[in-house]
Amino acid sequence: MLNNFGTRVPFILFLLFLLGLAKSSIAQRLSYPKGYYSFPIRPGLANSLSGGLGDLRSNHFHAGTDIRTQQREGLPVHAAADGYVYKVGVQRGGYGNVLYLRHPNGQTTVYGHLKVFEESVAQYVREQQYAQQKFEIDLYPQPGAYSFKKGEVIALSGNTGGSAGPHLHFEIRDSKDNYLNPLFFGFKEVVDRAAPKFVSLALRPLTIDSRVNDTFERQEFKVERLKDGSYRLPTVKATGVIGMDLQAFDLMTGTGFRYGLQCVEVHLDDEEIFVYNMEIFPNEATREYNNQIDYETRQQSGDRLLKCYIPDGHYLDLYKTNQYKGRIMISDTLEHKVRVVISDAYHNSSELVFRIQGEQIDQGDFSSSKESEPSVLSSYVQENTLRVDAANYQSGSPMLKLYQDGSVIDVLPASSKGNNLSFLVDLRNNLPDSVGVGNKILPTHFKKALYPGLLQRYDAADWSIATDSSSLFDTLYVKGGKQGGRLSINDNGVALRSYVKITYRPDVLPDKLEKSHVYRYSAGKYSYVGGEWKDGVIVFTTRELGDFVVRVDSIPPKLRVIEQSKGRIAAYISDGDSGIDDFRAEVNGEWVLLNYEYKTGLIWSDKLDKNKSFDGELYIKITDRAGNNTILRTEIK
Repeated sequence: MLNNFGTRVPFILFLLFLLGLAKSSIAQRLSYPKGYYSFPIRPGLANSLSGGLGDLRSNHFHAGTDIRTQQREGLPVHAAADGYVYKVGVQRGGYGNVLYLRHPNGQTTVYGHLKVFEESVAQYVREQQYAQQKFEIDLYPQPGAYSFKKGEVIALSGNTGGSAGPHLHFEIRDSKDNYLNPLFFGFKEVVDRAAPKFVSLALRPLTIDSRVNDTFERQEFKVERLKDGSYRLPTVKATGVIGMDLQAFDLMTGTGFRYGLQCVEVHLDDEEIFVYNMEIFPNEATREYNNQIDYETRQQSGDRLLKCYIPDGHYLDLYKTNQYKGRIMISDTLEHKVRVVISDAYHNSSELVFRIQGEQIDQGDFSSSKESEPSVLSSYVQENTLRVDAANYQSGSPMLKLYQDGSVIDVLPASSKGNNLSFLVDLRNNLPDSVGVGNKILPTHFKKALYPGLLQRYDAADWSIATDSSSLFDTLYVKGGKQGGRLSINDNGVALRSYVKITYRPDVLPDKLEKSHVYRYSAGKYSYVGGEWKDGVIVFTTRELGDFVVRVDSIPPKLRVIEQSKGRIAAYISDGDSGIDDFRAEVNGEWVLLNYEYKTGLIWSDKLDKNKSFDGELYIKITDRAGNNTILRTEIK
């Protein structure tokens, strides 16, 4: 009976693993033993979820189900099946207090955001924390050292780590550590009769010769729900290679939460061209999410739209597609029917039908009998194409000039709206440092094309960027430079698979170099990045591009003690700039474990010997990421 109680995988190996999955299509081919697992929260009673496998979260696919715990902490968490503790961890963020059970069938269940572990496990973790003198810890006990029977209590639910509210994060993983969808295992505690809901749909040209409604521009459309429950869109004109992005979400009976889609099917003229199936995905692939959504729109508006085609550089095996990888191919002037079906793990579904009218690209005459300089030149990049817009421009021979490596290339207009002309440039053939229309010149700041899967770099006089084999999803057209005390490299609409390495030499070195680090500036806020100085150059790594600045943080962290007694030590800590890096407490020179809840800033003691009183000098040291310290020395009364 139990007591009651209150490195990353190398990228090449990862690709080989994903390619192995791709060769043996895993979608809808797995068997799920019903009844093998029991529900970990209030088994046998009605439960509900606040999150599901594959939900679109910030920078990742959600890796399991989030089980609601009545908006409170402390519910018993039950072992889903017989098993032993394979791994147990304590994290500031992420899963917080987390437990991994390995089962006889070779699978693993994961329980995250726990308040406390079962007493024997908790004592083991505490002993190891004291032995290693650290709060955050990952431990792998001897197999069978801590075993549990199905249904036994292994922990109490909580709100630790990166949780936004009390709940249990629950996962089922196979023997290769792939995430499986727990809802396929037949838990009767969760009932769902609600169908998914469409919100909007976007179509985008994917090649320089493609158009949507006569323009080379991504266009988003709100979806209309009809009285019979189906969804419709007005007819859209298009030609060429078109990508479709979908904003939709699942609903569940009795909750107000929005969930990710389990399955998306796209049919063109009654031929299935794309199926997305969130049934299983590799542990190391959660950041593939950034390539599977419209990342730029996510950064700009916060909306998450799923790409209903396989984008370049994507390796995640969640799809069944045709030879065009789900891209919509329009090469005639006929009307084409598009049918999109979205469904959840309980086979509730919704359907959207709309038409695409094929069109031809207007190859008309864009010249004018009048002459006027453009009032504004603007540009943006989509896929491999640069679009340049010249507002209020009229000319007898309108032309875009590309300036590249001392040469000039002329480009004819691609389309017009009134007196506004648009020009298109294939960046795979030309990478101009500036463009001109009439007497107006627009710098593009393009420097170099960096390709995925390779070790490459671009070096400027006072900054550089380098990639390794895992850095990029797709070709990165590097653009940027120093502007007003900032280093700007592309923008936050460019998704990176992993880290790039950047060096930066500021025009003026800060006075306190050891307290100075790189921060990323976005939406009026600065976020700490870090970096190391060498010979007046700071070197740092980042998984997000945009604007970078060097800032000095010489302000020490804040420390406010709320209890210092013989039984307990507790305080609030915070740092408004670089953030908390480390915290340490000692009583009479002996290390004391401090638990930390970063969401509230609370630290509190956890004794190894519960019967031993704190007595003597209390020492607390708080350090931020810039190396500033706040130290307290006092006598415990």
